[in-house]
Amino acid sequence: MALLDLLRSNSKPTCEAERTSALAELGGLFPDTEWGVDADFNYYTQANIDNLWSNELRRGIKNKIEGAGLDETDYRTWLGDVHFLNIGIYRRSLFDRYRSNAGWRLVLMALPRAGAILVGLASHYQNAQNHNKLGEVSNLLFDIASEALVSDGKGPMYGRKISSVDWDQNGLFPTPLTSIADVSVAPDVIFLKDIRTTTLKKILASFVAVKALPNSVAQADLHRELKELAVSAKYLSAKVYPFGGLEEFEALRALALQDLAAAGTRLLLRKKSSTRSMVRIYYGPPGTGKTLSAVREAVKLIEPGFDDKGNPAASFEKFNDYRDQGAFITFHPSLQYEDLVESIRPVISEDDDSAENESDMPDNTPSHGKLSYRVHEGLILRMIRRALQTPGKEFVIVIDEINRGDVSRILGPLISTLDSDKRVGAEFPIGIELQYPRAEELESRLFMPSNLHFIGTMNSSDRNIALVDHALRRRFDFIEIPPEPALLKNTNDVNSIDCAQLLKTINARIEHLLDADHCIGHGYFVGCDTNTKVIERLATKVIPLLREYFYGNEGLMLLVLGDTTSQTTNFFKLNPPGKQFEKLFGVAQDTATAFGYRPHTTPKSLELDSRFWNPARLIPGPDDEAYAINCLLKLCFAELPVPANSSSVEGEFNEASDSM
Repeated sequence: MALLDLLRSNSKPTCEAERTSALAELGGLFPDTEWGVDADFNYYTQANIDNLWSNELRRGIKNKIEGAGLDETDYRTWLGDVHFLNIGIYRRSLFDRYRSNAGWRLVLMALPRAGAILVGLASHYQNAQNHNKLGEVSNLLFDIASEALVSDGKGPMYGRKISSVDWDQNGLFPTPLTSIADVSVAPDVIFLKDIRTTTLKKILASFVAVKALPNSVAQADLHRELKELAVSAKYLSAKVYPFGGLEEFEALRALALQDLAAAGTRLLLRKKSSTRSMVRIYYGPPGTGKTLSAVREAVKLIEPGFDDKGNPAASFEKFNDYRDQGAFITFHPSLQYEDLVESIRPVISEDDDSAENESDMPDNTPSHGKLSYRVHEGLILRMIRRALQTPGKEFVIVIDEINRGDVSRILGPLISTLDSDKRVGAEFPIGIELQYPRAEELESRLFMPSNLHFIGTMNSSDRNIALVDHALRRRFDFIEIPPEPALLKNTNDVNSIDCAQLLKTINARIEHLLDADHCIGHGYFVGCDTNTKVIERLATKVIPLLREYFYGNEGLMLLVLGDTTSQTTNFFKLNPPGKQFEKLFGVAQDTATAFGYRPHTTPKSLELDSRFWNPARLIPGPDDEAYAINCLLKLCFAELPVPANSSSVEGEFNEASDSM
């Protein structure tokens, strides 16, 4: 129990008396043939107490203590003698010629006033280091070590990451502390900053992994925790350590404290990752749910266990929750490299003198602000930096309508880094030199991290938009998202419309006349549970789209909709009275032909029958709902009956062609 007595004690005489026997107990767990042990016993000094009482102790708590008639002396008595005990355990083979506080080492720390015993893995610490930067570097090492342990089947990483909650608040307190010298400070609780100096803050920031145990921990449990951590420490120092010696590791840490992204890149380049990076495009006709598929896949990459259970809104909500790891952008023709990667941009700041005189100036006089320039880092570059700094997480950029932008102009040299084998840690990593590196960066070369994924969507019917070129097509996986009529249901009305069959009929005809890329997606009819909704969708969404598809040859649109003059129900007005050729010109068509007239091959200015849809109504809708439903019902059959005299059908369309 000598070790536990030492760790629990808040008395300097007791600590000094237990030092030898406690270290001997540790020697039984860590033989000196393999391990070395360093012990740092840090006691409060009067200067420590004065600084804590005057500067660190929070004002609200101090007021409560003084309100109870207590002063700095009472506060010191409550603190006790021991600030912290810090015992480092290191492998002799790794640290023969270097300080024992470098690299991967076990740490056993006591915080008696917090009632905590800390067991963890720590790295390098120097007095000059900034604790926030040091904590970020420690978290980077945790991610690297954790990934290696899991991938090699060694189990999860010991403990957890360290954070500012630990060195500034009460994240390491096994039990909240609510009183000082028997004076209650409730509802406040004591933070570590109320009882610690800056030195302890920096030492805590050097923890790569930490686990806080209560003072009441049993000796057997403490020994088991130390042995468990020793196994991981030995493995990490020998296997994950990606450098040939401590000189390189020290250089890495020096770089990380100035440029965390560059350090992360260097680590990953040494580690040889086999991560498969996703670079994918979902393509298909409009309305098939390509964007939903992209967002759903992005969420699964970030949180593999997530399941929206068929509720698309849940996927979008979850994606929006991951604002740091997921980004969404829509490409358009004006986007370029300078927008999404890097550029130099002007900034005009307000000039106080000019602002005061601005009211006296004419309206056409330009204001005089101070012109300066800044480096603009676009969305893609920001996401690259985040992914490099946090290799243990997945990051995704969803690019909607990717073929609406000039992808080569937007990505520029980043195109070469999209391949998974060209990423950080892969077989053939490619670094791209930044045009405008940060002033404080030691390395301007940018590597694409393997944990950054690109998922795009592309509308296959947009033939007027440049498609992805062959170089980019090779780098993307193309996943087709076809229409899925099976997702649609019948309407709930008496004369029910079979939405699935309606979609099948329309798409079969479009595919025959054009191609499969111009089919319409099931999204056009999703949520149509009444006939009225189906009529509205067809009139306001589907038919306008068909007009675009068959612009200049609207007779083909009539074929898709099954409209002929022999039908009793048609979507469009065909051969309206007074519009025949003879009535319009007063001569027979044959006579007009002799004068050089050539019949139109397509009807012009087709007008929807108001019985199917009348946009002039107060609430747009059909003048005759029964008629409109019959128009839809004729499309719910896979095939239409062909008249015995098929030539009559041809005549009907010729007549329609002559109408104006």
